[in-house]
Amino acid sequence: MWPTLTPAGDEAGALPLHKAAETEPLVFARSQELDATLRDAAQDLGFILYVADPGPRPGHARDADLIDRASRAGAAGPEAGTWVVSPRLEYAGGDSFVVRIVVVPPKGRELRVRVETVKGPDVAVRGLVMLRDLLSPATAAQAALDERARAQVDDVAEQGIMSPLRSPGRAVLAVNGALFGAFVAYSVQRASGNDDPRVLYPLLALGTGVGIGSSLLASGEWDVGTGDAWFLSAGAWWGAASGVLIANGRHVQPLSDRYAWGVGGGFIGLGLGTFALTRGKVDEGGAAVAHSGAALGMVLGGLGELFYRGTISDVTPYTGAGYGAAFGLAGAGVTASLVHVSPSRVMLVDLGAGLGGLAGAAAASPLVFENVTEGKARAFLGITAAGSIAGGVVGYYFTRGMTAPSAAWRGGSPTAGVIGSSATPTGRVPAYGVGWSATF
Repeated sequence: MWPTLTPAGDEAGALPLHKAAETEPLVFARSQELDATLRDAAQDLGFILYVADPGPRPGHARDADLIDRASRAGAAGPEAGTWVVSPRLEYAGGDSFVVRIVVVPPKGRELRVRVETVKGPDVAVRGLVMLRDLLSPATAAQAALDERARAQVDDVAEQGIMSPLRSPGRAVLAVNGALFGAFVAYSVQRASGNDDPRVLYPLLALGTGVGIGSSLLASGEWDVGTGDAWFLSAGAWWGAASGVLIANGRHVQPLSDRYAWGVGGGFIGLGLGTFALTRGKVDEGGAAVAHSGAALGMVLGGLGELFYRGTISDVTPYTGAGYGAAFGLAGAGVTASLVHVSPSRVMLVDLGAGLGGLAGAAAASPLVFENVTEGKARAFLGITAAGSIAGGVVGYYFTRGMTAPSAAWRGGSPTAGVIGSSATPTGRVPAYGVGWSATF
């Protein structure tokens, strides 16, 4: 238990920490009272007070000195370390004082702090409550758990060299690869004209296995992030959807050939997505942009075909929706590789576009209640599309502050020597090497 030092607040960086002298009568009296209260409180809480500690030397009461003292001998012995409590008190004018209690766990590397501004008569009482919060059994148990967790961390982490998780998008890529492989196998079986389940099920198993294997090989060879995986899934699935929709709109015969169009579109989208990732990585926001752009393009493309035909009934706009999805995917894919945006912002923009389209359709609904003509149908569809675009623009405008921050290079320096360690039956052995450490 170190003696109460002053100052305690923001002035501590400018003035040296020191024990209050009799020339500081207000702080001196309260410091003596706080010292006596905290010493009794520590023992009441079940701690053994190390009375042999002389306290810090003048000029040696900073944060690093607290951590150093916690790592050395205490009442429990030379190997256990000791809790260190450093109360601080500062006169704040009138009858107010700033009370700061700084605590470091045994062999800890972090400071736990409580700060309050209290009236003079309440300094000792509030100090006791603050100390109890910092030294409570739950706090002590958490400190022990933290220390055990730190002891299990690799030596590399202790040197500040962290190994980031490689290919965090492996699971997403594997799931989408398995499903796309199964879709390709099913499409091949349908295009062949063979309906025999004895052929279908082995093909499904083969396609799923090839999809999973390809995904795991890719994630093992390259560092595939979660955003990269979802970006590739957008290319595959929306490419396949656009191929099937275009084939339906063009009335491709026989019907089984339309699956081949879907497979072709999926592979084209997957190929373009892979090429985009060779030029740079895509984060989760970029992947959301790709999915959103394809979906919005499909909707607007369908509305565009209906507008061209001048009708809102008896026609399913497969062709427009397919081309809209394809162009939307291509445009959004290029955009995703150039911008940094949060997924939440993309979702809010999509919500704005959806609500805008609904509002436009509601406002124009009187045009299609009865006696629907081509002019009325086109007016309804145009207002709906305009409302959707306007809603997206409004959503984009009101979410300007949600742009994801981009990484910034802040310099670096070479490193050499022990850069890690390896576990062996006889203990851990150092690993030597060279590297470059930088901050982003």
